[in-house]
Amino acid sequence: MPPGEQPNQPLLVPRQIKLPRHHLRSLASNLQSHHRSPPQPRTPTRPIDVVCISDTHGAQPLIPPGDLLLHAGDLTQWGTFSEIQAQLAWLSAQPHTHKVVIAGNHDLLLDSDFRTQHPDRWHEAIKAARSTEEEVVADEKSEQDLDWGEVGYLRNTSTTLTFGDRTLTIYGSPLTPQHGLSAHQHPKDQDVWSDAIPPNTDILLTHGPPWGHLDGFKKSGCPFLTREVVRSRPRLVVFGHIHVGYGGEERVFDTVGRAHEGIVGGWAGLGSLTTMAAAVAWGRVRPQRWRSRVRRTTFVNAAVVEGWEQYEVKHDAVIVTI
Repeated sequence: MPPGEQPNQPLLVPRQIKLPRHHLRSLASNLQSHHRSPPQPRTPTRPIDVVCISDTHGAQPLIPPGDLLLHAGDLTQWGTFSEIQAQLAWLSAQPHTHKVVIAGNHDLLLDSDFRTQHPDRWHEAIKAARSTEEEVVADEKSEQDLDWGEVGYLRNTSTTLTFGDRTLTIYGSPLTPQHGLSAHQHPKDQDVWSDAIPPNTDILLTHGPPWGHLDGFKKSGCPFLTREVVRSRPRLVVFGHIHVGYGGEERVFDTVGRAHEGIVGGWAGLGSLTTMAAAVAWGRVRPQRWRSRVRRTTFVNAAVVEGWEQYEVKHDAVIVTI
């Protein structure tokens, strides 16, 4: 070594702390339990009653009155023209000011791409439906022949509805992760949701649930949908598809809520946990007058039936006032 030259020093690399995912989730849930939720928004002077149903599969249960009726798909069992038309006539006759529906994976007629790609599956559905119907009808008719009456239909689109001096914007989509051979599905690893929900959406109407929210014991919801819900923060998210998930829950997606959702969902890590801890601590000492109001997001799984293939109406419609 030449005189005066210092020996090479090892490069100092910042130590990265990595916690197992289940530890992160446990810490995040513990922090969440100590969080002081922000104040709720003020109650509107003109509340709107939203009646939510899903997965009727050909049944026509009694629907309570309200201002807005939402059906989150799977109107039918086989998805034929006659089945869908019967459900539309039933829904159109309801007294609600507005009625809005989306399709589900069983509603094959409303997915022309699926029927083109899987003609055998479509013909099997027609045959099965005719074997259970009292009359054989012209199921060769197309989606364009449907009489929608007073029912609005959304397919990856939005609508804004008026209720007196208030309006509600609804975005509806039938998409669900692939499971079996059904309509309106996408590969499980395909993100079809990023930035899909338009700004200022009040209600999100989807057929399948977001991951981690009323999506059954196996957590069968879509994680990409969960991330989009956290980003867009609609007032109300209505879905079905997973029959055993029937019910409702409420979340607040403030700084703490967003971080918690990301950690539990697996798309956020230690950095979000640090942010969450700081926000929880600040929320504990911040004066009440400095606490801004943050709207809640209500999740509703409105599937009215139970069972697999042999469906039986077991649940009532869910009414949410917003």
